[in-house]
Amino acid sequence: MIPVVPMHQNRRSRPRLVGLVLAFLGLFASWLLASGQPAIATTAKHYTDLIFPTLPTVQIPRYSRWQLANGITVYLIEDHELPLVNGLALFQVGDRLEPADQVGLAALTSQVIRSGGTLHHPVERLNQQLEERAAAVETLMGNSAGGASFTSLSEDLTTVFGLFAEVIREPAFDPAQIQLAKTQLRGRIARRNDTPEAIAQREFQKLIYGATSPYGRTIEYRTLDAIDRPDLVQFHQRYFQPQTMILGIVGDFDSKALRSLITQKLGDWQPHLPLPPAQLPADLTTVSPAHPGGLFLVNQPQLTQSYVQMGHLGGQFDSPDYPALDVMNQVLNDMGGGYLMN
Repeated sequence: MIPVVPMHQNRRSRPRLVGLVLAFLGLFASWLLASGQPAIATTAKHYTDLIFPTLPTVQIPRYSRWQLANGITVYLIEDHELPLVNGLALFQVGDRLEPADQVGLAALTSQVIRSGGTLHHPVERLNQQLEERAAAVETLMGNSAGGASFTSLSEDLTTVFGLFAEVIREPAFDPAQIQLAKTQLRGRIARRNDTPEAIAQREFQKLIYGATSPYGRTIEYRTLDAIDRPDLVQFHQRYFQPQTMILGIVGDFDSKALRSLITQKLGDWQPHLPLPPAQLPADLTTVSPAHPGGLFLVNQPQLTQSYVQMGHLGGQFDSPDYPALDVMNQVLNDMGGGYLMN
């Protein structure tokens, strides 16, 4: 674009302006010459004619596995490339195990396990100790699993792992933090109809599984109001138990020293309540589609966007096709244009 010179501009500035214009035109001409001829589109091949290189062999890293006397299963992978250590503890829990009249109990428990501090470290002190070491301890809760993770520098592993063990073993469930977490969840309920994507995903789950299914329920004000501190304590004691815990740690550490640390911090942990039944209820293991199919619309005229979601029940985790479906899911997501969920 060539700038327009105002008529009242001082003549002495014109040579400079002309020089800038000529320089711009020169650069533009150079770019045209360097770019060459435009690329010619080739005819698309049929997918059966595509040739792909052989996939490299998956190299599973060397790991060690052992089990504490209280049932905790531990996997360790040493990686000394960086002075970092990452850990993840998973438990056989999930929001599908919460009572139907207390939907939100699992999410609330998971949040306050971390945000409520521990019996030995109030949340302010816990946060300060982690921040001073550029470390993190976080909790997570999904549909069929929950747990906690940590990240630490190698030199701070002893301190950070000790705090991590306290979080999963001895959460304080500070009442003030429980109220704060409930207020935050109420805010999410109030805003959940602000975007078409959130509406579609919520209603789609109900269409697939049914509104009363553990996989299709949603948090409501009434279910949140039915949850008190003793409910969180009991949910934690029932499902966060050493017998159901898997601990995986990877990073820059000495396995022998770390095994000693794990035994010291978690070896004497015993369950507070009897383990839940080994067999899950039928509504958690056998799922039937709530609708055979159809077109369903949610009319929200106040929104300026639309969101389309389609699908059906997929396979189970123990299906022989699950690994292939998971890889296909990742490939299609990376290509853009939408995403799959399985």
